[in-house]
Amino acid sequence: MTKNKQFGLLRKPSINQNIVKFSTPKYIITVDTEEEFDWDRPFSREQHGLDHVPAIDRFQKLCDKNNVKPIYLVDYPIVNNPQAVEIIKQYCDSDTADVGIQLHPWVNPPFNEDVTNYNSYSCNLPPDLERSKLTNLCDLIAQKFDINPSIYRAGRYGAGTNTVSILNELGVKIDTSVRTRFSYTSQHGPDYSKFPINPYWITERKLLELPVTSVFTGLCGNASDMIYNDIFGSKLARSLLSRTNLIERIALTPEGTPLNKAIDGVNRALKERVEILNFSFHSPSLAAGYTPYVRTEEDLQNFYLWWETMFTHLANKQVSATSLDEIIALYYGK
Repeated sequence: MTKNKQFGLLRKPSINQNIVKFSTPKYIITVDTEEEFDWDRPFSREQHGLDHVPAIDRFQKLCDKNNVKPIYLVDYPIVNNPQAVEIIKQYCDSDTADVGIQLHPWVNPPFNEDVTNYNSYSCNLPPDLERSKLTNLCDLIAQKFDINPSIYRAGRYGAGTNTVSILNELGVKIDTSVRTRFSYTSQHGPDYSKFPINPYWITERKLLELPVTSVFTGLCGNASDMIYNDIFGSKLARSLLSRTNLIERIALTPEGTPLNKAIDGVNRALKERVEILNFSFHSPSLAAGYTPYVRTEEDLQNFYLWWETMFTHLANKQVSATSLDEIIALYYGK
């Protein structure tokens, strides 16, 4: 099996320096809207559920209250479930949310590959198989939601060079698979550790990358990229860097990022002039017991407290929510 190179962009993607920008910082929320499964067990085509789906409504109401239009990146089990479609479609029909694409290849037909950790990254699949899975998913989204989806995230952030041409063929305008400052090479996945933090063109005027936001804080400043990724690769070493306040990697997510650290991360991102803060999380975290991050009802209360406080902090920093339509209009001139 030929491995699909990670976007073919490696360390320094080609960036149009004259790329149009928002006049003030914005933020979006992208939700990996997916089935529940046991994160500690091997991947399975059958062993998953959708019991958390009704809990999405509580989060949507919080977003409505704060004038935020979340983007639900739906995968095949979600789109193939009538209840999930009914719940999410009502938000789209009322223009309070958007729907995008998320590919979990192990639960997305056609099933022509073995279920392995390697194959859980769609960038490692043969190009024709990745194309077939993505095309099937896009067609089903179009059928169920009556839209042509315009934003994509590879499950497990597993996008590659073939992904780019497939998205171009499908007319998808935005990819959001790049998790800046993270590498998944130890698990056979992509290395995004040195990719840009701001939006950039993958293929100019055809595919825009909107990275998931992560930043470095600490005393090492601009040297953090090199030190964190090239010198201190182990969990133990990185824990030492964090405890000594030399370098800490902060992802803008309520999953595993304490509120105080997330606020530090927002402040750092603004200092770095990040144009669009891209917050993300997995939809099963909206109910207790389905992810490692929200095990109990107390965890769930803290999850919502995280968001309520973050919305207030963003407002105080004069960072306003944007939407998929606004981003497309700005960057594509439509």
